[in-house]
Amino acid sequence: MANEIDYLTGRYQTLAVSIVDNVLPRKISGELFKKVSSLKKDFHMFAEIRANTPASVLEVLKRAGIQELQIGIEALSTSLLQKLHKGTHTIQNLEIMRNCEALGIINSSNLILHFPGSDEQDVAETMRALEFALPFRPLHTVDFWLGLGSPVWQNPAAYGIKAVFNHRNWSRLFPRHISQSMVFMIQAFRGNLGFQKKIWQPVKKMVAVWQKTYAGLQRESSMSPVLSFRDGRDFIIIKQRQYQADVITHRLVGTSRQIYLFCLQHRSLKSIRSRFPAFPEDKIVAFLKMMTAKKLMFEEGNQYLSLAVPVKPRLEEARRL
Repeated sequence: MANEIDYLTGRYQTLAVSIVDNVLPRKISGELFKKVSSLKKDFHMFAEIRANTPASVLEVLKRAGIQELQIGIEALSTSLLQKLHKGTHTIQNLEIMRNCEALGIINSSNLILHFPGSDEQDVAETMRALEFALPFRPLHTVDFWLGLGSPVWQNPAAYGIKAVFNHRNWSRLFPRHISQSMVFMIQAFRGNLGFQKKIWQPVKKMVAVWQKTYAGLQRESSMSPVLSFRDGRDFIIIKQRQYQADVITHRLVGTSRQIYLFCLQHRSLKSIRSRFPAFPEDKIVAFLKMMTAKKLMFEEGNQYLSLAVPVKPRLEEARRL
């Protein structure tokens, strides 16, 4: 389905036609970039992808010459992602952010602020997720803007919007008779803008701190990962670098190591228990909670993700565990 707009009259209707999208099609991108890689050329490319793109495809993109990605992350709150109709969860966004860090791909994705209809729960979830996202390249904060034909524009009342109209800047660009007779792509609205700016202020401040500390840590160590691990086959050493503070070192051995590597791809508690049946659930849960408390893993709805970046990428090996 696609939307047709008559920009002179503002007439709007839905048509059953295909939409051209800048996002790489997941079904063919893997094979396509394998062929690009076979050309043996030194490409430097940028692409847009979805947040559920698996690590195996990212590896193919990197080998082909993709140096920078814009990913459809948009939010670090699952409740807000649902309002955005993204079809993804926060844990998936953190996973692809970590995978980009592991492969040395620049992640230039956005974090939307002031989305109409967002609330304190969305902000609280975002603030919690940001604490775990600090080892990765910071997102860019962008204020929500209302696009003509978007889901919010089609049903503004569902998002607490009381009125929709052309943005006032159009009247500065065009004569009055044009600016008042046309419907433009960028719209303005009246709603709870003051409330949105107030509740999202802590997120804006925290992202600014994130950007400062990440940049400072990278200057200190020639772009090495903030949170990394080295695998010694029967143990792993995790290094947790801190801004203007000493590095924290963690050592995992035996089954603890195996669980951590197993969760380089986000896993449910059920799948972890199934993979390690010799260990009682209470001991596994205690280990996972300890790792989450240390910000070495992220937990969301009984799903767990290891956050440390392998010093030498071993994502393919981790998927086989």
